[in-house]
Amino acid sequence: MLYLTLLAIVVLFLIWERLLHERRLRAIPIRIHVNGTRGKTSVTRFIALALREAGIRTVAKTTGERPTIIQPWGTEEVLPRRGPARIREQLSFIKRAADLGAEAIVVECMAIAPRLQQVSEDDIVKSTLGVITNVRSDHLEVMGETLDAIAESLSQSIPAGGDLVIADSRYLELFKQKAEERKTRLHVAEITPDRGIQVPSLPSFQDNVAAARSVCSLLGLKASGGPGTRTGSGVVMVPAGGKKLYFVDAFSANDVDSTSLILRMVLESTSCPRPFVALLNNRADRPLRMQSFVLFLSRQPLFEYILLLGQSRRLAMRYLHRSGRKDNVLRLRNQDPEQLLEEICRAIPQPAFTLFGLGNYRGAGGEFSRFLHGKKVNDAH
Repeated sequence: MLYLTLLAIVVLFLIWERLLHERRLRAIPIRIHVNGTRGKTSVTRFIALALREAGIRTVAKTTGERPTIIQPWGTEEVLPRRGPARIREQLSFIKRAADLGAEAIVVECMAIAPRLQQVSEDDIVKSTLGVITNVRSDHLEVMGETLDAIAESLSQSIPAGGDLVIADSRYLELFKQKAEERKTRLHVAEITPDRGIQVPSLPSFQDNVAAARSVCSLLGLKASGGPGTRTGSGVVMVPAGGKKLYFVDAFSANDVDSTSLILRMVLESTSCPRPFVALLNNRADRPLRMQSFVLFLSRQPLFEYILLLGQSRRLAMRYLHRSGRKDNVLRLRNQDPEQLLEEICRAIPQPAFTLFGLGNYRGAGGEFSRFLHGKKVNDAH
């Protein structure tokens, strides 16, 4: 009798938890589940950034070795993980997002096994919009030994009665069939030629750009760059010191891959004058982030000038020099936005140039961004 009583209590508890979970999902109208072999994290981050900058209260979660929640105001929180990764993390994430009043969630699929991918989608996330970035050879022991098997596995995360964005047309027919079975609308992202942004560590970069752009378009967001949604085109023109400064605010994209997505989209949609100037804002408590951006900039031929802002500027310059980038690298002295603008205009001799804010929004980056948006003449098109 005691056993039956305890069993009944457990069953009632599980039913109650299920009802609460369904209620939380209903309270979040936009639910995006990002899957694929490569690029899930950067696409998740970019979409979340675009949603936040459009004024939509968004909570995102990336997974992997360091599961991270990105809160509605952009702050990141690394989640403690005791033992191996389990998809139950997604339940806790959705509860957290609902408690934060999320209007949208963007979730990187953390399941690998086909059955768990299905459970993650059908029982936990129940996405309104699914993304499959690409189909590549990885996790062969779990997902299947062929690309066909991997594509079949990834298809388990297709939402029911929603939208699906794919950027790998090789398996168009398979994904089309699966989407039709689930009464979901299929959208094939258009891949455009590279515009000079090099990301050596990301072989599927074009897939990621195309997927992110397509999602932004479906949601009615400006795809010219996440931060740019606050200003319309992603680029604002500010007159200063007899010059014209064109500003692209990518300070809030805290990783190299998401930053690359923004730069690529801005350059594809907007005519920006040369020279291109990278303004890297650093934080002393994010040394690994600084190193990743330094490595990116040292290999990136896009920028004629690199200006260093914020904390640890001397260390950042030392890293750049060691990486082989020595020409036109300057440490800025000023932190006050008005004085900083004057210093930048003095440092760049050309009468017009494009300034890309990179690295970190917090601190000098955010202050300078707000100052420029207050002084802008118009959105640049």
